[in-house]
Amino acid sequence: MVNVMGEDRLKTFGEIKVSEIMVYNPLYTTPDEKISKTELLMLRKNVNGLPVVDEKKKVIGIITQRDIRLARFAISLESSKTTVKNLMTPEPYIVKENDTIKKALEIMFENDIERLPVVKDKSNELIGLVLEKMILKKLLEHLK
Repeated sequence: MVNVMGEDRLKTFGEIKVSEIMVYNPLYTTPDEKISKTELLMLRKNVNGLPVVDEKKKVIGIITQRDIRLARFAISLESSKTTVKNLMTPEPYIVKENDTIKKALEIMFENDIERLPVVKDKSNELIGLVLEKMILKKLLEHLK
């Protein structure tokens, strides 16, 4: 009987909406921003990645510290010509605010990623960010 209760609790946890655990109004950058400025923002705010949005705040990419580190070997990042669009991953995986933690985790594990931009249903406008560690924190609360 205990096992069934445990399974029920896990199933309930998996059905929690992304909107309950996401960071609202996350930091972001734009495709034409200089890499040096974007990297400085990430370092100052202690974040490893940022969604990239267009003028309507529609998610068009994601840029990570790893992208920047790998690019250092190939190009001069101090060049004024090196912008976010040169290094970002276009069309990143996203979730919608009503998607579940289970769906977010499936996307994260299938694609080996730690963060997912959260968008409004139809417009793909950035409204939040879900981090792997936030899901783990919620799981820990759920287990107590």
